Amino acid sequence: MKRLLIILILLGAFFLPESYGYIVGKLRVLVWEDGNVTIDEIIYPEDYEILIRVPLIGNNISDILVVCEDKYRLPYTLQNSSLFIETRNSTRVRIIYTASGLVSNEGSLWTLNLNLPRAPAEIILPQGAEIVGLSDIPIRIIGNNTVLIGPGNVTIYYTFPSLLAEERFPLRKVVPLIIMALVFTTIVAFFLKKRKPRRKLSYFEDKIGKIAKQYNLNDDEIRAIKYLLDVGGRSSQADLRKALDLPKTTVWRMVRRLEQMGLIKVYKVGRENWVELNIDMHKLT
Repeated sequence: MKRLLIILILLGAFFLPESYGYIVGKLRVLVWEDGNVTIDEIIYPEDYEILIRVPLIGNNISDILVVCEDKYRLPYTLQNSSLFIETRNSTRVRIIYTASGLVSNEGSLWTLNLNLPRAPAEIILPQGAEIVGLSDIPIRIIGNNTVLIGPGNVTIYYTFPSLLAEERFPLRKVVPLIIMALVFTTIVAFFLKKRKPRRKLSYFEDKIGKIAKQYNLNDDEIRAIKYLLDVGGRSSQADLRKALDLPKTTVWRMVRRLEQMGLIKVYKVGRENWVELNIDMHKLT
């Protein structure tokens, strides 16, 4: 009966006037150096809406995560660049996904094109990027790489200044700081690795499979969980990237997604990001 009701609502979406059944509370767009874009949207379903349609931004949608206010995953169907989400009486829904086809570049000039029909968005460009042009007057500009703009069709032009610019103070003052940071990081990393012995990965294989099914983890995310278990539950993000042999931006998005699901936590040791399992595998059944 429930499945029949959902099918009828989906069919009705093609014949009824367009109505999304929700209010957009917040929309963030994170642009990565490789041109992929992560959309982070918070919506508030209207009363008694059991199924809502959320049009997606961009193409080649992946890494979809839909959770309610209690961080429980909500069921959804991806159809014709839209998500049909079962609200299950949720009052607040968060949608996170990665898309492509929104960024292009010609030489040193990068262009981001967005269609924001329902609400303005906070757009965060890659670290080190600088905005050089906007199609519309923004609501607010934050620093060199963040802007609040929209709704409507929005185009943002940006570029990356040279990373080889001279430092503001002499190199001889920088070298001792770098050496001290490296020594401190090495000492802390040594003691962190020494505190916990390596666990036998085979013991957790069945539990990893259950976690992968529960959170809909992809192959790279499963490899990351296995690696963290193999090295005692924590690792620097740099070592994790080397072990998985993945691009830096891919690992960054993966770590962010696992952290949002509550499977890991991220913290700094010196200048390095470290990731640590946030679940007790022994307590899982």
